[in-house]
Amino acid sequence: MTRLLLPLEHHPHSQDLTDDTLLQQLKKLPRRVQQVFLLSRLDQLSFAAIAERLDLPALTVERHMNQALQSVRPQRDVLASMAGQWYVRLQSPQVTASERIDFRRWLDAAPEHREAFHATELRWRTLLAPARQLGHDAWYRQPRAALSIGGCSVAIGLALAALAAIGFWS
Repeated sequence: MTRLLLPLEHHPHSQDLTDDTLLQQLKKLPRRVQQVFLLSRLDQLSFAAIAERLDLPALTVERHMNQALQSVRPQRDVLASMAGQWYVRLQSPQVTASERIDFRRWLDAAPEHREAFHATELRWRTLLAPARQLGHDAWYRQPRAALSIGGCSVAIGLALAALAAIGFWS
């Protein structure tokens, strides 16, 4: 999703969020959503390649990408939400010719639609720096989202406690 679908122009009313704000919003996402987002944004993998790599349905990859993009849109902005959904859907290998026609109709229906879609494309570009920070240690390239050492310790401790409780150690 690195190519722009509309010509790049600057719109003064577009929401300018700082990299730190964007990074904090991305960090709030579930790890799997972060992983899908980073594989797309940093490694520039297609939805199909991400789906194959993570053994996920293509629609799940699309849903995760939509969730990532929606997390950094202006709140309560219906047009931004719709534009984000179109932006993600158009990147999907499952998008149909009919959907592309529907998108074109939506885009041409009002100048506000074009502006919202353009703002979404600009927002996507601004996510590169926060994405680099989020994926700085390449954790997202693992087949499964990395499990923390602390999480493993807790799981082992709970398993040992359960074994002790049923008298396995007697």
